[in-house]
Amino acid sequence: MNLHTEFQTFNEAIKLTQNRKERILSSRNAVREKIRNHFKNELQINQPKFMRQGSFAINTALNPLADNEVDIDDGLYLKHINENREETWPTPKEAHQLVIDALCNHTQDGCEDKTSCVRVAYRNFYHVDIPVYIMQGNHAKLANKKTNKWETSDSKDFSDWFYSNRKSEQTNRIIRYLKAWRDYNNIDFSSIELTILVTENHIENDDDGISLKSTVDNIYSHLNIFRRIDKPVAPYENLLDKKNIDSLIRSIKQLKDDLNTAYNSSSKNRATTILREQFGDRFPIAGDSNTQEYKWSPKPWGN
Repeated sequence: MNLHTEFQTFNEAIKLTQNRKERILSSRNAVREKIRNHFKNELQINQPKFMRQGSFAINTALNPLADNEVDIDDGLYLKHINENREETWPTPKEAHQLVIDALCNHTQDGCEDKTSCVRVAYRNFYHVDIPVYIMQGNHAKLANKKTNKWETSDSKDFSDWFYSNRKSEQTNRIIRYLKAWRDYNNIDFSSIELTILVTENHIENDDDGISLKSTVDNIYSHLNIFRRIDKPVAPYENLLDKKNIDSLIRSIKQLKDDLNTAYNSSSKNRATTILREQFGDRFPIAGDSNTQEYKWSPKPWGN
């Protein structure tokens, strides 16, 4: 069984389209310009620097399902701060307020002051998240509004880790497949958690489906043994610390079992019907000549 073509078709259906990406980046650039002008003209202080982060930075962003939103992370680095005089730094709440003041009335839905970023909402089903940083030497400090402390954390470090550790562009596709699976099944894995799991457990193969199956087998074993996902950059915390790990493992096992069943099938129609149960109707159904056509639901292989 080779399902590489079907997975390639699925990848084209789920990855963020160029048109949508361009519209989101245009909005992001407008946000940057609004902030720069506020710092320069209103506050008369050094303009901040910006750096793209998150799924846009590592090219794993997806087209959203239904009314879900696309998010883009854009790190803001304050440049009017003396990094050696922490006593003069604004508090994280004050730093967030600088951004909120700059973006007052920028969009109809305005800004939302969240724990680790300021969110700018757009009604085209996307939003821009702006975490605020101060560089101290080679390390970034993130403004955490909840604790009102500057914490060592930098998304750029994670992007650097990803590109230093991924095996190939296939790693990005496997991440997209699992993010689409998560979205379709509403499973409590964050994007960074899935990115770490895939990067650390990816098995390459010429067939994306076999690569995914082998990678999911590794992920299932990892979670069963260690029951944690450690962030590979500062602050190095266990990302599953407050999650229902047993529920996550059960979800991975269901995916693992269906991938194995699909690849043990002699019928492409049956295999892709099985996979559509896990990935949704964006996954293509293959036809077989002179074979039974399987219905999507209930699971015909479960009878």
